Amino acid sequence: MFGMSRKGYDRSTSIFSPEGRIFAAEYAKKAVEQGATSIGIRCEEGVVLLAEKKVMPLQEPDSVEKISKIDEHIGVATSGFMADARALIQEARVKAQSYWLTYEESIPAEALADHICDLKAQFTQGGGARPYGVAMIIGSVDDNGSPKLFVTDPVGTYWGFFAAVIGRGNAEAGEYLKEHYDEELNITESTNLALNALKAATQSDLTVDNVEIAHVGVSTSMFKKLSNDEIAKLLEQNSEAAK
Repeated sequence: MFGMSRKGYDRSTSIFSPEGRIFAAEYAKKAVEQGATSIGIRCEEGVVLLAEKKVMPLQEPDSVEKISKIDEHIGVATSGFMADARALIQEARVKAQSYWLTYEESIPAEALADHICDLKAQFTQGGGARPYGVAMIIGSVDDNGSPKLFVTDPVGTYWGFFAAVIGRGNAEAGEYLKEHYDEELNITESTNLALNALKAATQSDLTVDNVEIAHVGVSTSMFKKLSNDEIAKLLEQNSEAAK
C-alpha cells in the first residue's frame, strides 16, 4: 500500500497524488531546470542552436557535446541528464533513417518531435520506469525549405517556437529573447542574439570552451557545427556577450 505519505506517490509514474500530481514527472522537469542552458532561434535564413557547456577541471572540452546532428538537415540541443539525451539522440537518428527509407524524403522536424514525445510519454504512463530527465530543442530546415523549431519536454509534450530556452537559464535568457527577438534578423544576428541571451543568464565569461553553436541554413539545408575559430570570431565581434 502507498498509504498517504508523499514518499509512496514518489515511487510511481502511474499513480496520481491526492492533489492530482505525478511527482516523478515533476522531478524529471526539475532535472531539466537544473541543466545547462540551451537556446534555439528560428529566422528567415535558418535555425540557430546554441548550448552552454559545463566542463569539469581536467576534462577535454571537445568531449562534451550538447548539440548533436540527427540527419543532414536537422539537429538537437539538449538540457538535463546526458545519458538520457544520448539514448533519445540515438533513437532520433534511427527514426530519421527509417523515415527516409519509408518515404524517400527527409523527416520533418514535427514528425521527429512527435516520435520522441511518444517515446517519452510511454515512460510517464507505466510502472517500473522513470520519465526521461531531458528536454530537447529540435531545429531543422524541412524539405519545403521552411526552418522549424520545436521543443520537447520530459513528459512527452512538444510545441513549435520562434525562439526557445531550456535549462537553468530559462527565466533570464527567455526574458532577453522576448525583449529582443525579431523574425527579420539574419542568421548571424540571430547567433549574436543567442549569445547575448546566454550571457544574460550566466555569470561566467563565454569562451570557445563553454559555448557550442550550430546552424541549419535555408540556403544549404545542412546542419553545421561552428568550429572553435568561428565561435572565437563571433565572441570577439560581440562586445555584449564578451563582457
